[in-house]
Amino acid sequence: MNKSQAIKLLENEGWTKADAMRALEVIDFQINPDEITIRRAISRFAGTELINRQRLQAAQKGMVTKKNKEIERTHQEYTAKINQLNQSYQQEQEKYTYEVQNLLDTNKVLETKLKNANIQNSELVQANKQLQNDNKVLKNLIDEIKLKLAINTKQLLQYEDSEIRKALIHMFKSTLG
Repeated sequence: MNKSQAIKLLENEGWTKADAMRALEVIDFQINPDEITIRRAISRFAGTELINRQRLQAAQKGMVTKKNKEIERTHQEYTAKINQLNQSYQQEQEKYTYEVQNLLDTNKVLETKLKNANIQNSELVQANKQLQNDNKVLKNLIDEIKLKLAINTKQLLQYEDSEIRKALIHMFKSTLG
């Protein structure tokens, strides 16, 4: 019997392939051992040691299963947290988008008000310049009237009547302001 045949024989009896290979390590297959030689060699490996190894493997498989479940649970927790963070992020993004839109609308309204204020300011500046020009013209006109009045009053003061002179002086003083 060769080594692969011996391994298949043991696998048919419930052995794992790894345990069969470990148990058959002590046998020299170059001398073509028979089944009894193989059974004697594996007898030391079978029994309590094999049961202990299988229990150990079962315990390890249990630990692996427990760890896999723990990893799966952790994965689900992180997935839930990531989903929650994504949802929170989207809500924040929607909130900021809404606020930005409101600010843009407010900015448009303010720009319109600023344009209107600039137009009104330009109109007021032009009106102020026009008023200043009108004031200069009026002042010149008043000065011209005062000068004519002073000249005419001087001519009237050359007459003798003192009452006319006093009344004219009084009137002249009141017009000078």
